[in-house]
Formats: sequence, structure tokens, C-alpha cells
Amino acid sequence: MSRRRLKMKDLELATGVGRETIRFYIREGLLPEPERPGRNVAWYDESFVDRIALIKELQRKRYLPLHAIKSLVDSETPPTRAEVDALLAIDGTLYRGVPPAEAGVGDLAKRTGLSVREIRRLADVEAIELLTRHGAQWVCGDDIRFVERWAALRNAGFAERLGFRPENLRVYVEFVRWLAREELRMFAHGVTGRVDLETASGMAEQGIEIVNELIALLRKATLLRYIAEGNLPEADTPPPRVWSSQKRR
Repeated sequence: MSRRRLKMKDLELATGVGRETIRFYIREGLLPEPERPGRNVAWYDESFVDRIALIKELQRKRYLPLHAIKSLVDSETPPTRAEVDALLAIDGTLYRGVPPAEAGVGDLAKRTGLSVREIRRLADVEAIELLTRHGAQWVCGDDIRFVERWAALRNAGFAERLGFRPENLRVYVEFVRWLAREELRMFAHGVTGRVDLETASGMAEQGIEIVNELIALLRKATLLRYIAEGNLPEADTPPPRVWSSQKRR
């Protein structure tokens, strides 16, 4: 049975979201492209209503910016309502009582020795997110720590003249988003309806720390293996086949 098709005005009424916001979601990859039988005609099926409702709910959470929301919904099979509820509840318990830190871009640049331009380049590759309030730009939460560690990398000798640029971080950003999406899906599928919220929250909090260590150990072992073999991997080596597994499902 085919799903009901909606025009833009119908989608606006069904979701309470204006067309400019809907178009922004499409441009950012939060929503798929609609069916376009003609140049000025677009049809949206009812899945758009469900997806927009999910985006709005996730966006209300302080610690789920647009790029994190995209990681969750950028799939033909976004999480179920029960899985979303579990993730939102756990998010609230993980950050409970932790006051959000913030710093002006100019002040952070002076403190770290980086230029304002370089901090903005980190934002350009989406390694951090800059917020604009009253004409000034701010860095918040863990993004402050990220800028500090990037400055530490600079101080360790990783200079731009040697080829170490903010743009090199794209490979990390893309890989970590894929990894985080897969981790969230596995976790949500595993805990939903099987453990209580308190247990799930404890698992998530400990799991983040333990898995971070596991990944660091795997990365170190792999780097040492390449060094021992004396083989420098090709610069354009394609990612593992598992990266495209979502498209084959």
C-alpha cells in the first residue's frame, strides 16, 4: 500500500515546521530529497513527518547539535521511537550536574596561542562548533578542550609548514561520525526494553571510557605494525568495506 504524498504546505501543517527550515534540513542531509516529477513540483511522503518530528525532538536536547542529529537520522532505517527515548533519557543522566563551559573565540585564541582564523578553520571542517551570540563567536563544552589539544599538537612541533593543517582533521571527523552512529545504534538496539534506565546510563558512562581506551590501543598497535613492516600506506587507500554497509542493507 502506497503512503500518502504531501505537498510542501501539507508538510508544514503536519509538522509545524516552516518550509525554509525543511529545505535547510534537506540541504544539510537531515532529510532525503523529495520526489520531484517536475521542475517546480515536489512530493513528500509521510516518512518526512516522522523524520521531522524526530529531528525536532533530538534538537531540543542541549547536547545533540545538528551534526550529531544527522549521524542518527542519516539512514534509511533511523532509530525507533523507543530507541530514541532511551538515548534521550541516557543523555540527560550523563550530563546531569555538569555546568557547560564556554569561551569567546578571541579569548580562547589568546590563551592557546592559536589565531582566531585557525580556530575558525577547525569549525570549517566541523571538528568543533562555533556559536554566535550578540555578534560574538563562542566555543562551548568539550570543543574548548579540543582547541586546547590542537594547540598542544602545534606546540609539539606539528606545524602547518610541515603539512599539518586543520583540514587534515576531516578524515577523523568523518570516521568518528560513522563510528559514533554505529555505536549508538548497537547500544540502542541492545538496551531498549532489556535493561532499566539506571543500568543503561551506567553502561553508557563506563562504556564510553572503556571503548575509548580499546580504540586507542587498537590504533597504537596498528600504527606500530605499519612502522615495523616499513610500509607507508597509500594516501588514497579507500576506507574499509564496512563503511558502506548501510547502503547495502
